[in-house]
Amino acid sequence: MKLTCDGLRVLVTAAGSGIGRAIAETLLTNGADVHICDLAAERLAECQKALPRIGVTQADVADPRQVDPLFDAAVAHLGGLDVLVNNAGIAGPTGPVETLDPAEWDRTMAVNINSQFYCARRAVPLIKSAGGGAIINLSSAAGLFGYP
Repeated sequence: MKLTCDGLRVLVTAAGSGIGRAIAETLLTNGADVHICDLAAERLAECQKALPRIGVTQADVADPRQVDPLFDAAVAHLGGLDVLVNNAGIAGPTGPVETLDPAEWDRTMAVNINSQFYCARRAVPLIKSAGGGAIINLSSAAGLFGYP
C-alpha cells in the first residue's frame, strides 16, 4: 500500500535526526510539504542540504517564547498547516527519586509534556482554518511502562 500525503502541510518537531527525520523524509517522499525544527543548527543545515524542499527552523519547543516564531516560520514556508507531529522528547533522569536533580526533572517535563501543549495550542487554530487535520503526539514505551 502506498502512503499518499499529496498537498499536506506538515510541521515535525525535533526532526534534525532519528525518528523525526525519518518521519519528515517519509512525508516528503510521499508528497507532503514539510517544515522541521530542531535544537541543533548543524543537523538542520544537513537536512536542508539533503532535502532542499524542506523548511527548517532552529527552535526549542520546550520554550514557549520559541514556539511562536517556529509556527510563524512554518506557516510562511507551508502556507498553512494540516498536520503537527509532536516528536520532541528526551529520556530524562533515572534513579531513586531522592537522587534526582529537580532541574533535570523540570527540563524533562518541559520537553516531553509542555512542548506538546505549546505546539498544539498554536496548531489547533491553523488546522481548524485549514478545514481539519491531525496532531500526532509521540512518546516512548517509557510513557506506558514504569521502570524501577
